[in-house]
Amino acid sequence: MYLLLGVFALCTVPPIIWNQQHAWITLTHLRSRGGLEEGFGFHPTEILSFVGEHFLAYSPFLFLAVAWGVIGSWRRVNQQFKVLFLMWFGLPVFVFYFLLSINKSAAPNWDGLAFLGFGLLAIYFWWERVEASVLLRLCAGVALLIGLVMSVIALDTDLLRTAGYQLQRSDPSDRMRGWKSATGAVEKMRTDLESQLGEKLFLIADARDRASEISFYLRDKRTEGPGHPPVYITESQDLVNQFSFWPRYDEFVEIKPGEPRPEGEVYTEENGINPFAGRDALFIREGEKERVPHNIRAAFQSTEPVGTIEVRRYGKVLRAWQVFLCRNYRTLPL
Repeated sequence: MYLLLGVFALCTVPPIIWNQQHAWITLTHLRSRGGLEEGFGFHPTEILSFVGEHFLAYSPFLFLAVAWGVIGSWRRVNQQFKVLFLMWFGLPVFVFYFLLSINKSAAPNWDGLAFLGFGLLAIYFWWERVEASVLLRLCAGVALLIGLVMSVIALDTDLLRTAGYQLQRSDPSDRMRGWKSATGAVEKMRTDLESQLGEKLFLIADARDRASEISFYLRDKRTEGPGHPPVYITESQDLVNQFSFWPRYDEFVEIKPGEPRPEGEVYTEENGINPFAGRDALFIREGEKERVPHNIRAAFQSTEPVGTIEVRRYGKVLRAWQVFLCRNYRTLPL
């Protein structure tokens, strides 16, 4: 037991050091997840939402069986080391997000790591009981069947439409759809504009999820340098997510000896140069807003809308993006 605790403590050292070197960005992320930036309050409905969403995500009977198995195994914690290990493998994660849900409900997938240990505990708890009872075997079969049906429908909600059922609320699977088509439209727009302008454009998105999805589905990822993402997010002095630690278009790099200095370029005391200065970019944002964010307007000499991308499915808009051509990047003043 003490050896495991020692190994655990040792494994926490690298992430602690990394966070200390990167402005404790993980804590910032967790504050955002828990809605703590707007203050903390006790909201019982958020807790109920957190628990209820687990019943839906894991299927009602399976989650009930897991919860029952974990609670029923608690009395064996001090008797069996394996139970103790599995309990503490999952309990801290689940309790952490449960406490966050006092203020704002956590998504059911955030504590998914906890259910590796909880699932094994539940199997251990129910195994002999199910073998000894015909009724429990029947219940287990029904629970697994319902879970399987829910999983199949969740993966392909078109099965419901085929059966004649129309979804009255938004389809949860819509979040996964339309990215490839929309990205293809962005890529075609970039290719056409590059042919007209005679220069290469780099891509900027308004949010990390959009930047990540577009980066994934781009056929020609065409990164601007080693370690660069195919799509950037809007420059900011704040550390907001993983894009803040990857190479960015607003960074200065050291000028190589003998390399000519561009006219009008402003250098730092380290003799740095921004390789994106003077270049044009495409900015992609959600919705159909007429203006771009301040940090885009201030960093480019001009911005103009060049197109709107819309992806529909069954008459419903899945993706609506507006694309702007941003001319002559000049970096933001510090």
